[in-house]
Amino acid sequence: MTIEREVIERVKRIDLVDLLQAKGIELKKNGKGWFGRCPFHADKTPSLSINPTKNLWQCFGCGASGDTIRFVEMFDQVDFKEAVKRLSDNGFKTKPRKDESPKSKQLTVKEKKLLARVVSYYQHSFTQDSRGATYLKQGRGIINNQSFTDFGAGYVNGTLLEILPYDPEVISALKRIGILNEKGHEMFYNCVVFPLLSEGGDVVSLYGRRIDDEPGSAPDAGIYVRHLYLSGPRFGLVNRQAAKHSEILILTESIIDALTLYDRGFKNVMPIYGVNGLLDEHLLFFNRRIKTAYLAFDADEAGRQAAEAVSLRLKEKGIASYPVALPMKDVNLYFKSYTPEAFEQLLKSANPSEQIYKETEHGFAAGFGPRQYEIKGIQRGDTQLKATIKASTHAEGNAPFELSTIDLYSSRSRIWFGKLCADLFGVKETLIKDDIGKMLNLVESWRPKQKETADIEPTEEEKTKALRFLKNPDMFDEILSDLETIGVTGEETNKLVGYLAAISRKLDEPLSVLVQSRSAAGKSTLQDAILSLVPDEDYVKYTRITDQALFYKDEDSLVNKILAIEEEVGMGGAAYSIRNIQSSKKITVAATGKDPGTGKMKTEEYTVNGPVAVMITTTAAELEGETASRFLFLTIDESTKMTDAIHRMQREAETLEGLVRKKRSEHITRKHHTAQRLLKPLAVVNPFAGYLSYPTRSIRTRRDHKKYLGLIRTVAYLHQYQREIKTVEVEGKPVDYIEVTLNDIDAANRLANEVLGQCLDELAPPSRTLLTGIYNMVKEMAEKQKRDIDELYFTRRMIREHTGWNDWQIKAHIRQLEELEYLYVRIGSRGKEYAYALNYKGQGEECSRFYLNLTPVGEIKKLLKARAKGEK
Repeated sequence: MTIEREVIERVKRIDLVDLLQAKGIELKKNGKGWFGRCPFHADKTPSLSINPTKNLWQCFGCGASGDTIRFVEMFDQVDFKEAVKRLSDNGFKTKPRKDESPKSKQLTVKEKKLLARVVSYYQHSFTQDSRGATYLKQGRGIINNQSFTDFGAGYVNGTLLEILPYDPEVISALKRIGILNEKGHEMFYNCVVFPLLSEGGDVVSLYGRRIDDEPGSAPDAGIYVRHLYLSGPRFGLVNRQAAKHSEILILTESIIDALTLYDRGFKNVMPIYGVNGLLDEHLLFFNRRIKTAYLAFDADEAGRQAAEAVSLRLKEKGIASYPVALPMKDVNLYFKSYTPEAFEQLLKSANPSEQIYKETEHGFAAGFGPRQYEIKGIQRGDTQLKATIKASTHAEGNAPFELSTIDLYSSRSRIWFGKLCADLFGVKETLIKDDIGKMLNLVESWRPKQKETADIEPTEEEKTKALRFLKNPDMFDEILSDLETIGVTGEETNKLVGYLAAISRKLDEPLSVLVQSRSAAGKSTLQDAILSLVPDEDYVKYTRITDQALFYKDEDSLVNKILAIEEEVGMGGAAYSIRNIQSSKKITVAATGKDPGTGKMKTEEYTVNGPVAVMITTTAAELEGETASRFLFLTIDESTKMTDAIHRMQREAETLEGLVRKKRSEHITRKHHTAQRLLKPLAVVNPFAGYLSYPTRSIRTRRDHKKYLGLIRTVAYLHQYQREIKTVEVEGKPVDYIEVTLNDIDAANRLANEVLGQCLDELAPPSRTLLTGIYNMVKEMAEKQKRDIDELYFTRRMIREHTGWNDWQIKAHIRQLEELEYLYVRIGSRGKEYAYALNYKGQGEECSRFYLNLTPVGEIKKLLKARAKGEK
């Protein structure tokens, strides 16, 4: 490995004044230069001179001179390669090149957008190539995927140029930014990278940490630089939200150390960039809010000196600082041997008068000196912010405590709780008032922990299988085959529509499905099979929901998830709530409770957000119209032929082949879980929307039309790995999207004609099946007796004997036939026996009257061709 010129040039531009001061050499300004005592000979006078313009040093006493590299060679008594390595690893500020003023290095708007897209690709690579995550998890002990997301972790595997169309201007811009070196290679190759952001959240720079150890021990192995930044002056912040939501910060030397603390629950942490990496930008950002800083720097001489220097600069801004005495070299190593609780004790030792913020399983703990508070049960409303607070001198111990649920937005509640705590701690109420004010800010910024996207990191083989599925042009055939393997035979349309509805949870307008059939037909089997292919964190399933249950879930607990209910009757009084979260994307309830401060009753609000996809099964013949119109209806095949196929599959499950199939099912579910986690949040645009059509004869089609468009949108979204991802700029921000193809419309048309077509039928599908069975029975009777169909009477017993339905099922569905006048009813002479006459002669058989007549793809092609000719 040879020395890259870019690396050498960068370390030569390290500010000599900062470097020498970091080595403990006192310097004084004299005119345009700096002078100090030379460390290379016995000198009582300041004979060492620094020329800031040329960034060179010279001693007039001993004659030694050179640049930054030469100084480190002599001062540390190391060779050239080691000197460059040490300079690269310490995060010193660099001077701009002669041909690059600080102002010229500022990225243009176009370059910022390009850098943001590069960072986005690196973040995508982090999810696809496990090497970056493996380094952080196994090598660094940082395990929470949400921590990686919050810090914007990416990985550079050298594939950036493969996905970029060759454009000399883009290549030149990437070189100017510093993403590519002079040879056109990626500067951050084999690094985990983290974006440095402006206060407004724009990507302005990039940091990289190589993930492998030093490459080999050969003499010609060259320089190995572990820490990389974009060239030029350092700027940009990491975890800037910490300074916005807390008055107390933990500062670390490196981003990896900060990420380690963040992963252990200490969210109010921010890295500087090496021992000399506290920027003016940091201080400007801190100055608005931060009052206290803990310095968790490396436990070496350089870290000690850096802590002293940083403390002085923070003091000038009125920020109290407290160095943390680590027993290990750095924070990351510390947590390989110690617990978060042990680190809390280090913070207490550093500053006994203050305590740090730490997240817990259901909230967080905060303390101010000996006053400890544990906060949980946080509930938000538009005008309320409720929380349960336990105040104690030791929140987790057996010391006396106060435990109350209060509304932090209520002045009366705060004053009342403040009096209780003042008595508990024996302090003035003004001090507790300040504590509660700080807690209010912390509660406002707190968000519940996100469920881990995977308990087990998928293997490379699993990712390969998932991507192969997502790129399969015959994806629908694979879905059908997989669902057949895991135990659902036949039902091709139902399986595809159910799977698409499950995928649609990731979109802003999800589809909802209601599986309707008689008891024991297999509707729960279909629902369970679809849900088995959905990652556990993406759905919740209930047997029954009470009237108000949904209103008291966490605010974002249902966002982009599936709400599955085993039976429609299990919705009960919650049906209204479910309909509203489907349509309005949120539900809000006003409930009456007692104010703990005054004892008076008051109104509190609770909000739960969507969007959410709903999946329900039912045996009911009819549903309330408002509920029914929001669902795609799937009807289970109840034919004798299907029953025979199900019996064969049930018998096969008892054989060796069945055991093999069951084991294969486990791999299939993992494949689909991984594939669905790989689906990216993209918008879907339909360029053919103007050519589509839908029936208008019923007002219900206003909702059914949206389902049709949603079906097309979901088909396209599922095929995103087979589509070009395009970008449009909206209000200065890039928005990624894919476009619908004619193949997507063709697939959706086939499904919609069968599923949405039956919505035009006034009869529920089971009632239609029963009517067909009765019609066939009466037609046979009429042929034998040579009479007209409408002259014959029949009983429910005759229907049972002919169709095989039980009496309860016939009662449930024959009522709709009566109400819609497909049957006439006559009460028998004994008063209890019902006799029926048929007022139906087979109209609408084969579903011909329910065909949607959607615009076929072939017609759209002709219209496009004609339009193209007209434009010419």
